[in-house]
Amino acid sequence: MQFILPLLLCFFMSASAGSAEVPPGTQAGAAAPAGSASAPAGSVGVPPGTQTGAAPAPLTEATLYSRKIQPLFDNRCLACHSCFNAPCQLNLQNFEGFQRGANKLNVYDGTRLKSVEPSRIWIDAHAEEWRKRGFYEVSTSKDPAQNLFFQITQLRATAKNAKITKQVSDSQVCAQTMTDYQLLAKNSPELGMPYGFPALNATELSTLKSWVAAGSPGPDAEELKRQNTPSAELQKQVRQWEEFLNQENLRQKLVSRYIYEHLFLAHIHFPEKSEEFFRLVRSKQACALGVQEIATRRPNDNPGTAKFWYCLQKFPGTVVKKTHIPYPWSPAKLERYKELFLAESWKVSSLPSYEPGVAENPFVAFKDIPVKARYQFLLDDAQYQVSTFIKGPVCNGSMAVNSIQEQFYVFFLNPSSDNMVLSQKYADKAAGLLMMPGVWGSDVDVKETPLFYKKLVDHRENYRKLRTEELSKLRPEGYTLKDVWDGGGFNSNATLTVLRHDDNAVVMKGAVGDLSKTVFMLDYPLFERLVYNLVVNFDVFGNVSHQLLTRVYMDMIRMEAEELFLAFLPAEERLIYRREWYRGLLTQAKMSYVFPTLGSGEPTGIKFNEDNHTKKQFVQKVLFFHQNATVRGDWDFINWKNLEVPDSMQAQWKVQGLDKELRKIAAVKAEASSPFSQFFPDLALLNIKTPKGLKIYSLIHNKEHENISWILGESLRMDPKSDTLTVREGVWGSYPNMIFNVKENELPAFVIQVRAMKSAEDYQNLVTRYGLRRSNARFWSFYDEMHAAMRKSDPVNFGYLDLTRYELK
Repeated sequence: MQFILPLLLCFFMSASAGSAEVPPGTQAGAAAPAGSASAPAGSVGVPPGTQTGAAPAPLTEATLYSRKIQPLFDNRCLACHSCFNAPCQLNLQNFEGFQRGANKLNVYDGTRLKSVEPSRIWIDAHAEEWRKRGFYEVSTSKDPAQNLFFQITQLRATAKNAKITKQVSDSQVCAQTMTDYQLLAKNSPELGMPYGFPALNATELSTLKSWVAAGSPGPDAEELKRQNTPSAELQKQVRQWEEFLNQENLRQKLVSRYIYEHLFLAHIHFPEKSEEFFRLVRSKQACALGVQEIATRRPNDNPGTAKFWYCLQKFPGTVVKKTHIPYPWSPAKLERYKELFLAESWKVSSLPSYEPGVAENPFVAFKDIPVKARYQFLLDDAQYQVSTFIKGPVCNGSMAVNSIQEQFYVFFLNPSSDNMVLSQKYADKAAGLLMMPGVWGSDVDVKETPLFYKKLVDHRENYRKLRTEELSKLRPEGYTLKDVWDGGGFNSNATLTVLRHDDNAVVMKGAVGDLSKTVFMLDYPLFERLVYNLVVNFDVFGNVSHQLLTRVYMDMIRMEAEELFLAFLPAEERLIYRREWYRGLLTQAKMSYVFPTLGSGEPTGIKFNEDNHTKKQFVQKVLFFHQNATVRGDWDFINWKNLEVPDSMQAQWKVQGLDKELRKIAAVKAEASSPFSQFFPDLALLNIKTPKGLKIYSLIHNKEHENISWILGESLRMDPKSDTLTVREGVWGSYPNMIFNVKENELPAFVIQVRAMKSAEDYQNLVTRYGLRRSNARFWSFYDEMHAAMRKSDPVNFGYLDLTRYELK
């Protein structure tokens, strides 16, 4: 090593840049995108915290990985190799993931009869412990010719013309030895890495080869300590939060448990250094002594020790967008927690257990915390909480996502109008009825599944009856606009929009996209059950019955959320909307069995006009008269068409610039004269080069359904003539299927060509003219430029994109 390292350092300092073309719009002499072929050799991304213009610290063996190799992985490998959907579970978000290696087990196995051992990177095992769990090394030799990792990477360069015909999820061949590799190279050369994209350039391959020859060294203990230690300006706040969470009195212990179970997925950040993220974990020892995370399947599982601590641990790897859910902490947030949970006088006689029937039911476990405090905690950061349903404890939200519409608005019941807030007696009655599938754990007996399903339905129906009876007492005249949460006049979480793309989705603040087909109205029991059913209680490593019951319970929650929304509309129209949302004879029969109408004759306290567009009227009343401009956020100038601003606000409605052009393709139904939206993929990104820089828009294909009541056969229940595109500035999704590059003066021509599309062939012509095909030799230059723009425009929400679903052609 002493001999190899000086040669390696010499190589990095003297290597020259590659000769790939500069992407359109890059000025001569300007800095190339990080990681592009035209960037200086070895500069595959700037390490976080490195100041531009400052002289770089001398490269050492300890910093070699973080300065040279991890940035290369970030820009060329994380597009596939992160989270559970990484091929062969090879996660390259940090050195620990590389060192852990690969495993042939497919985490997303929806047919397994028995749960499997969790394999969460950084949590379930470390170092050599992974070998006992079936993981094998990928860096198999100092000789690059015998190194499995390097050879598979180099294969893409030597077999660059090998055609791919399958997406990553359908082509996971996990070579474990050089013998496996030789067979792979002979029979399936298209499996070279990066899979299906341009090979690493000569400089990048040389960097990787030299690192492998040096023994693939990672950061030393001192460098790891530096990376894992909070920045100096954050250490005081970190200590304050840990002191708050670890107070010994029973009230604080219960509150801390509640906070932890809702924030265990959060990427916590502070305003002084908002791009430095932390995880909230349970530790076996005091935080000051060093975090020793307690690894349990679920955050509400028994920690296995009477004494443990809640600690903040720095997020150890590169952030990827599909699992990134930022959550802000600050001194003001700490005071808010104290106000919510501790200002009111309430008592805890004993802490709840971690036993089934208690731990998985928050209405039982946290019954001593005032309901209003719990509900307001969820509302304060509703976008974060709803995002956890989508990104969840996994990176692929299929369990939640294939049971929701493609686009819908979310409103919330005012805390002062919630049955549970208003009556503790009612809350106590309801708690036992709000059982969830988590009570049966990760290994649900397959033979017992129908019985368990019936129990869920029976409990839920008894709860609905109880809720309807209570509502008739508390609101005999029905709900009014005052019963809708208005964000307190300042909180922009009061209206959200969920937009789905295939088995993933995104949550935005405000009413985004045109008037949605359905609307969710969440009260506290609905909101909390969503969190616990889909996030806290869900185990991606669980068996088929656990996953099935989680999915069908999500169906129940969805129908309840829609039912609560309908309660605000006239009684005579509720059944009409319900039938419109659930078309099909089989679906109607299922609805009659699992979700019979209740309270359909109860009045509403809202006055409507006689034109019968009551859903539209209600949404407009909430957005324009009940919520102020701060709460409802910016108007959607591109997509709002059926949704109309009132006459009194028309002077503010000015569609201009890029929005004016993009409005021509947004919210247009795919009828015979305008079928173009049918041919778009789930998510396309549109990069528009302007004199001021790159502007990125998301083109989201909203695929309409006759109903979403069944787990299988989704393609048989589509309504393609009602499809539309939602167009929104920013990157609103983690899995782009196509990237379009357009100069600002080309946008009108792009829009004209889109509107003229009548077939899949027309769409391919659009891709040929403006699209960035995965075979494009300059793909990575455009990709790097886009990521640089994303990071610059929104550093807190920035994360690397996933390309595992990028179009094959």
